[in-house]
Amino acid sequence: MFHFWVERKLGPAVMALASRRLHYSEACSRTRWLGMSTLKNPLDLWIYQEILNETKPDVIVETGTAYSGSAAFLAGVCELMGSGEVISIDINPVSTEYAQHPRITYLGGRSSTSEEVLEEVRKRTEGKQVMVILDSDHSQAHVAAELEAYSPLVSPGYYLIVEDTNIGLVSRDLLPGPAQAVKAFLSRTREFETDFTRERYLITNHPGGYLRRREIAG
Repeated sequence: MFHFWVERKLGPAVMALASRRLHYSEACSRTRWLGMSTLKNPLDLWIYQEILNETKPDVIVETGTAYSGSAAFLAGVCELMGSGEVISIDINPVSTEYAQHPRITYLGGRSSTSEEVLEEVRKRTEGKQVMVILDSDHSQAHVAAELEAYSPLVSPGYYLIVEDTNIGLVSRDLLPGPAQAVKAFLSRTREFETDFTRERYLITNHPGGYLRRREIAG
């Protein structure tokens, strides 16, 4: 009854905004995969497993390990499919509390955009089908640097996902952020296109952030 009253008073647009903010700040912070914090919208995780099943990448590069729950989720899906591995990168040193899985390699203690890390990632992904997920420092400058560094590694037909493009809903102080970096990136390249079908559950933390590298013509 209360929900109905609020919707009538505030309107569906305000309700949708309130729902997104609540989902970002509360639901995502409590999302667990086998007991490990993922800091992810469960609807986005569902989309991730669909993408993995459809494309079956050899390697998933993830920047931003945090509590390692998302790396464990990705590795778990790869295990179920019988293929794929995860390279998870974080500026903090590798923790003994990270999820341990034979399909996960952690690169820690260095920025995702450092040449040392990029050289290691290039070596590990050479000749393989690659998908990339960007979820580290969410400042526009850093995401822009990651887009430039990691987009060439993404295989045609595979995804480059820029997370938390809705970060302005949490605080305007966090802007400019990922969404602005994505907009600038897409304005200067035609190699990637936004796949809005990945937002069909309506509530996503990455609106406009599901980027697919176009297939090579001919």
